[in-house]
Amino acid sequence: MLNILGQIIRWFFIWFCFVFIICLAGAFIGVATHLLFGLIFMDMPDYECQAALGFSNGLRYGGVWAGGLSIVFCVIRARKEYLQAQVKS
Repeated sequence: MLNILGQIIRWFFIWFCFVFIICLAGAFIGVATHLLFGLIFMDMPDYECQAALGFSNGLRYGGVWAGGLSIVFCVIRARKEYLQAQVKS
């Protein structure tokens, strides 16, 4: 019973880390693209506003995909661990 609880906590932590990484990547990509597009398409861009808008949009769109994509990554990782355990035994 304790082993199962430990595995649940472990996989929840791994899933949470994947969600955090995906949201963080979305925020950074949002900031970079908004600043780049503001520089290219605007005459006098307000860089602070563009960066804030990019962070917000990137975090929002990254967050939409983060949960499901993290589940997929966890399943892939679990399958790899399962196959490695089968080879050892």
